[in-house]
Amino acid sequence: MSEAGARLHVLEQHVQRAIELIETLRAENARLGQDRAALTQRVEALMREVDQLREREQACERLEAEHRRLLEERHELLGHVEDMLKELARIEA
Repeated sequence: MSEAGARLHVLEQHVQRAIELIETLRAENARLGQDRAALTQRVEALMREVDQLREREQACERLEAEHRRLLEERHELLGHVEDMLKELARIEA
């Protein structure tokens, strides 16, 4: 084989290898595009879940505040009832 023929053969091998690499890269790029789409959907789902959890947390905070308010109100009412019972006991005595 002549030197030009050998160089042509090496060049053909390089071109074939480049074609194979391009095909591999295209396939990998397609796979990565699918992975990205799936991850984007997952992130969106997680963000919706985070929003729901925030709403639940806020609802819990409101309920806890209401519970504390009702406990304070109960405490005040019990104080009034005790005062009335003491007054009644004093009147009856």
